[in-house]
Amino acid sequence: MSLKSSVAVLTGAGRQNGIGAATARLLAQQGCHLLINCLKNTQQAERVAEECRQEGVEVIVHIGNLTQPSICQEMKNLVMAKWGRVDVIVNCLGNTKSAPYEKLAALQLEDFEKIFAVNVYAPFLIAQAFQEFISQSPHAVVINISSAAGITGKGSSIAYAAAKGAENTLTLALAQALSPEVRVNAICPSFVDSSWWEESFAEKEAQYQALLKNMKENNLHSRVLKPENIAQMIMSVILNPGISGELIRMDAGAHIGKANAREKR
Repeated sequence: MSLKSSVAVLTGAGRQNGIGAATARLLAQQGCHLLINCLKNTQQAERVAEECRQEGVEVIVHIGNLTQPSICQEMKNLVMAKWGRVDVIVNCLGNTKSAPYEKLAALQLEDFEKIFAVNVYAPFLIAQAFQEFISQSPHAVVINISSAAGITGKGSSIAYAAAKGAENTLTLALAQALSPEVRVNAICPSFVDSSWWEESFAEKEAQYQALLKNMKENNLHSRVLKPENIAQMIMSVILNPGISGELIRMDAGAHIGKANAREKR
């Protein structure tokens, strides 16, 4: 499948060292025109856009809160006015509030509302806005970047795990609703060493290094996922027409667990 002159919409893709940016670079290398959406990090998004333009493709940066139906419609109108088509949507939107699981009082109703708005409502509103037009593409695909937390129930907070579980179910429902014209899948990574985490631990370098060490020690390959690893999987899903209705977990084998330590030979 050739992506040359196709059009991709990447939401929540403003961070320069993020999954959306890594995906934008790969798509641009394939000749795909891009809309890069973000809520903030505008300067980073513009730098990513300029990198992609160096590949000879057209890129629009859209700033907007996609939990609002009118903003989703605005983004759709922008894409259709510019290119008259959309072939790929990758939703990299995500937010959380860290809270110890045992301290239920650490989460309030408004925390759930904010986290569900970004992780669940927005992917639905985007699909709703683009349904008519993406259904016309000969190789239409929607990919939601979810989380392994939505499968295991283990994440930065109960609200986050619940929201990502809902996003996974939304993915399966949309896969049915938009078939046969559109394939819908979710990629569910564990911890990804990206600028989101770097910013979260900006003044806690020791804690960040401890987190990286813990992640390495608890998967089969002593590896921490990078945005480029997720972007490569996104490209594989885009290019493979046989993948639909899947929740693809990526955690370097952490969910299996390590076998008992083997004696050194």
